[in-house]
Amino acid sequence: MSQFKEVVTLRAGDADGNCMVARVDTAQGRRIHAIGVPQDNSSRTGPTWAYLFDNGGMTLIDAGATGSYEHLANGVEATGFQVRDIERVIITHGHQDHDGAAGQLAQEADAEIWAHDIYARLLQYNPWDIQRNPSSPLQKEMQRVVSADKVGNSGEAARQSAGYAERQRRYVETRRRFQVSRNLRADDAEGELTFLHAPGHSPDEICVTLDGLVFTGDHVLPEITPHPTTKARFSAEIRKIMPEHYHNEDEYYGLATYLRSLRLIANLGEGVAVMPAHRLFSKGRFNFETTRRAEDIIGHHATRLGRILHRVGDEPTTLEHITRGVFARRKLIGGNLYMALSEIVAHIELLEDTGDLEVSEDMRLRSMGSENYKQLISELG
Repeated sequence: MSQFKEVVTLRAGDADGNCMVARVDTAQGRRIHAIGVPQDNSSRTGPTWAYLFDNGGMTLIDAGATGSYEHLANGVEATGFQVRDIERVIITHGHQDHDGAAGQLAQEADAEIWAHDIYARLLQYNPWDIQRNPSSPLQKEMQRVVSADKVGNSGEAARQSAGYAERQRRYVETRRRFQVSRNLRADDAEGELTFLHAPGHSPDEICVTLDGLVFTGDHVLPEITPHPTTKARFSAEIRKIMPEHYHNEDEYYGLATYLRSLRLIANLGEGVAVMPAHRLFSKGRFNFETTRRAEDIIGHHATRLGRILHRVGDEPTTLEHITRGVFARRKLIGGNLYMALSEIVAHIELLEDTGDLEVSEDMRLRSMGSENYKQLISELG
């Protein structure tokens, strides 16, 4: 890839990149170290990739999960640096596999935490409590289907759910103690870095450009398509602490928001390389992508919107029927039904907004015979 002068593996990891450390020299002569930080639980996304480089001081992008600090520190040492050399950690978004270890890193290194302004304002809250608080009858129906699912609530799924809840509890308690030194906003800059606000997977997601590269967090990933948020509404308590310009939640949540943010990255140009937080290395090989990958993800969601309309067909149907028709059965067991349902709900919400679907009071989905969503996608920019 022309953006890289050289890519060197400093320490081999497993086939998915766990514990791997690589060095990337850019065409402009900058040296970037990529550290595959294992997550603190089994995850199909693989390790969280943290990136260490000099930009007016040693800078780290993302830090890994709450229980992964020792892996991160060990990876930093494998680059030839020490944790105490790090002056700042930039958090791409407030999910525990990205910022969980940031507090311990900041304490050990006496480093600053930089994150989007929305992130700093939501530190006291569990981000999933906001997302999972139903803001519409359709979202309430999603929760009803999950509660009624006997397979998803089997013993193994319940154990997984309990483990997740405990990890999330520790994470929320930990991040409440974070001190954000710099609240980033769209188009802020620092040295050679430029920050882009790219909500849709998370309301506070930022991407960072440097030397013809863009560090995308979970916004753009190789091999897998990041999960879009469903629409959300802030509670009265949160609205009190949010400046008025953040009160329109539709600018920060939902599939349409995610698609607009993907276009923002795609418009950087195909010559810009993507440095993702997951799947940089998997199945024994690097997955170097350009911003063309953002176009591919837009195309994936366009295809899914069309597939949902096709499955609705001429007769009213249900959210559960559509979800079980779009996703293979193996992807709906072990507690994964919620994620699949929320993915479909995000698409249905967009189709409602474009007038292509109607959701009745008894939660039946009905096609309106149009495909207006295609115009929305064509007008993204």
